[in-house]
Amino acid sequence: DIVINELGSIPDILEFTKPKTFIATSPAGALGFGLGGALGAKLATPDRNVFLTVGDGSYMFGNPVPAHFVAAAEKLPTLTIVANNRRWNAVHASTLGMYPEGRASKANTVPLVALEPTPQYDKVIEATGGYGQKVNAPDELLPAMERAMNKISDGVPALINVHSSANRAF
Repeated sequence: DIVINELGSIPDILEFTKPKTFIATSPAGALGFGLGGALGAKLATPDRNVFLTVGDGSYMFGNPVPAHFVAAAEKLPTLTIVANNRRWNAVHASTLGMYPEGRASKANTVPLVALEPTPQYDKVIEATGGYGQKVNAPDELLPAMERAMNKISDGVPALINVHSSANRAF
């Protein structure tokens, strides 16, 4: 299997012991790399499962409708897991890192960071013929993964929209 990561925390919780099993973005950035990277990995290795872990902000930068359309049209079933914390966390962290005592650090909602109301990412993939589901609690994640694995085994691209209350699983 191959894990594509545009989330930032996966290497901290998973151990990769084989080459060509983990792909991540460069430290120089590239928001939106994940969806295309997952399609490329699946195209190059059709016999392997490809998993994308991505934040909700990066997911939107990846142009999800065309990416999911290509996945369905070209029979490239991948599993996308969206860590949905309803904000651009990189912008939030950078702002607070640069100005720890600034106005944003005192605000309930940091300007230009919140992704509210949050889109239903699980419905985006469904609009292109894929399988989507939403997870609201950590104990829902494993059964959701099993359902999604069954879908990609059947050739159907899948997505799990993991809401922030369940993100502790990451």
